[in-house]
Amino acid sequence: MSIWKAKLKGGEEVSELTHKWNDIKDDVIELMLLTNNGQSIRLPSNANRYIQAKTASADLAGGRNIQIESRYIGFSLGNNIVKIRVNESNNNISVETIYG
Repeated sequence: MSIWKAKLKGGEEVSELTHKWNDIKDDVIELMLLTNNGQSIRLPSNANRYIQAKTASADLAGGRNIQIESRYIGFSLGNNIVKIRVNESNNNISVETIYG
């Protein structure tokens, strides 16, 4: 399982194991993703805005069997958003740009 780790304005280092994204997202000054094969992907420091999310699938009958398929971290670059996505099953990494 990959996890995000962040450094906050006050210097505190947090992760998704200790904090909820919505509670800290406005204070993030550095963001990285630690993948399940030991790689770390670090975004540029002091971006205007950072984002993170997961894609998942679930059984329609009850939704008990939930599987995370990918995770991504990203940042704003001008009017664009750059995302780095990691596939959880094969560790493939892709870079996506959303032009705005």
